[in-house]
Amino acid sequence: MRYNRNIVPSIFTMLNLFFGFFAIVNALQGKFVAASWLIILAAVWDGMDGKIARLTNTHSDFGIQFDSITDVVSFGVAPSILIYKVFLYQLGAAGVIISFLPLLFGAIRLARFNVNVEGFEKENFTGLPIPAMAVTLSAYVIFNYDLWEGLRYARLLIPLALFLCFLMVSNVEYQALPKFSFREGKRNSLFLVLLILVVGSIIVFRQKVMFPIMFAFVLLYFLRSLVISNKLEEEDDEVFDVSLPD
Repeated sequence: MRYNRNIVPSIFTMLNLFFGFFAIVNALQGKFVAASWLIILAAVWDGMDGKIARLTNTHSDFGIQFDSITDVVSFGVAPSILIYKVFLYQLGAAGVIISFLPLLFGAIRLARFNVNVEGFEKENFTGLPIPAMAVTLSAYVIFNYDLWEGLRYARLLIPLALFLCFLMVSNVEYQALPKFSFREGKRNSLFLVLLILVVGSIIVFRQKVMFPIMFAFVLLYFLRSLVISNKLEEEDDEVFDVSLPD
């Protein structure tokens, strides 16, 4: 067999898929914290495959499609099963429908991304990326189990899941991961330093800070979008404001 360097990023995508599948297995067995960590690890591999593809210049249309199919499993099916098994099964048919929404809206989010993708370098994403949704839900489960050894505020999963689903198909812009270089401009360097600090905090404090950090990230860009939208509306009102002289 000839060595094909295009397979290198696909190996990371396969690891993403494996950890997503393993997360589903653990969720079905009632190992909710383990399943949550596996989804987060799948997100780590998901972030690495794109970086490796750029570093080795091996990005391809096949890689994009394979990555999207994998993301549906790891960040759509896995978190949907997780939130169903950890609490929403108690709500009967309503619980099934709510649990299905992260998978549904995540698939829509990925389809929209694939249709609109141009090139392989991304600075911003329209709508919350599906891995961020999955990690936020997983971090919420870990956060609860670490503090109270169970879901103390289980019903908050419902508005949280609905809010994240809405953000995935919204027009809110989210910053992509920075390039791992301090030569890409001040903005990239600032985000890189911030990312290093966030990762360091998660490594040190783990369960206690992961959900607050993820939710702050999700909420920050949502509020930023509202502020920008209000400013644009005010500017439009000023442009079209025709007042008669006294």
